[in-house]
Amino acid sequence: MAQELQTLMDFDIMEMYRFLTDIGNSIPAIANDRKIPDNFVKGCTSNVYVDAAINNGGIQYSGSSEAHIVRGYLCILINALSGLAPEQFLSGSRSMIEGFAEATNLKAALTPSRANAFGNIYALMAEKAKALGTQA
Repeated sequence: MAQELQTLMDFDIMEMYRFLTDIGNSIPAIANDRKIPDNFVKGCTSNVYVDAAINNGGIQYSGSSEAHIVRGYLCILINALSGLAPEQFLSGSRSMIEGFAEATNLKAALTPSRANAFGNIYALMAEKAKALGTQA
């Protein structure tokens, strides 16, 4: 997915936004009863929620966002990070996500609020991984 985003960014920023909007429609939806304060991503200009549970030893994330492009970021993060055991998430995901952001030059193509949304979503996912790791 990083390769696709990089290619899109090289040619047309609007096409990258369309790509993010399209992939955002494929994320597992969060149930309305899980749209609770503990699942709310703070610091985003739109309402974004992330939920997590352990499934077969790995974290399974779900989420929702009112903003189409932010839903695309959510999809990227959910696809990249779901399935990792909490300890795997905590030991290696940060460098993987930073590498993705650098390879795609994500911050340069985004408004500051959208770039912050990506980081804030990741931060809540990490918080949930830590909590799930202590429950295991």
